[in-house]
Amino acid sequence: MKRPPVLMRVKIKGGDRGFGLWLPLFLLLPLALVVFIILSPLILIAVIVLWPSGWGKRALLVLQAALEIFCSMRGLKVAVQNRQQYVFISVV
Repeated sequence: MKRPPVLMRVKIKGGDRGFGLWLPLFLLLPLALVVFIILSPLILIAVIVLWPSGWGKRALLVLQAALEIFCSMRGLKVAVQNRQQYVFISVV
């Protein structure tokens, strides 16, 4: 499995001003784990309710797919620019 991203760099320039942020994504992982633990009974109930229709297994696979997508974000670079503004997002 791939390692999850560690940092996200956001740079915004508009006109004469601009600023940049370094967002530590590794600090969000414990928060996401707490949210997952709190929501796990609801997820379990949803899986049990959806299992007879065949959607229960797919509901479980959504959690795995979400983790894989998050881990695949390493190296993502997005740059959007027009005449007055520039936004750059990089995931490290």
